[in-house]
Amino acid sequence: MPESYWALLHSVVFLAALLQTATGFGFAMISVPVLLIVLNSSAAIQVGMILSLLIALLLMPSLWKHVDKRLLRLFVVGSCLGIPVGVFLYVAVNLGVLKLLAGLVVMLSILTALGWVGRPAQKDPATVNFAADLGVGVASGIMNASLAIPGVVPLVRMIQLSAARETVRATILALFVFSYPLAIALQAVLAGLTPGTLKITSTLIPATLAGLIAGRVLVSRITQKTFIRIILVLLVSSMIGLFIDAGWTLLGARS
Repeated sequence: MPESYWALLHSVVFLAALLQTATGFGFAMISVPVLLIVLNSSAAIQVGMILSLLIALLLMPSLWKHVDKRLLRLFVVGSCLGIPVGVFLYVAVNLGVLKLLAGLVVMLSILTALGWVGRPAQKDPATVNFAADLGVGVASGIMNASLAIPGVVPLVRMIQLSAARETVRATILALFVFSYPLAIALQAVLAGLTPGTLKITSTLIPATLAGLIAGRVLVSRITQKTFIRIILVLLVSSMIGLFIDAGWTLLGARS
């Protein structure tokens, strides 16, 4: 791989790690599209998952006390139900179609977060709607195993509940700790996990760690209002990127 490509990957991974550390999600949304273009392989999704899991594991000891345990339990159970479906989609469905579907899910999530779709959620984060939160977990599991973006739907649900910034970050990252290993293991069994993928992942670890350190500095300087604005900007950017990527992938498949 040319040196310029490695420089691009390190820069993108640094930025993605910074954003995930500061907000609780976003690593795969930022890094995977670029990884897919550079690597030209669905292995890019596995690289994104492993590095995102690494960030969550390193942050969890300091954030565990902020986790909403009741929401986390439902998210994890639902995610375990959704991950096998996501692995099937990862193996069987055209990547362009997956991106298009994911873009639609993100768009619906944005509309929900803005209050334009669905009923307003309870404002008390301790109030758990069993069916809704289990469904959020299922959607997270499907998007996790198919495109490595498990955080979007749970994130929007917690914004609906007016959860505090630290609770959002901690609960989403805790979900990653429990759900990513299962998704990675099932992908490895059904689709393979090559030494080349592991080599690329290990090469990008220093950039990931640097982004994590920078993100910890950033998160201490942003307010709850700014936090929500960053989340919405990331969601809109992700939606646009997924639709554009889906279009290019589908057009390329037809040519």
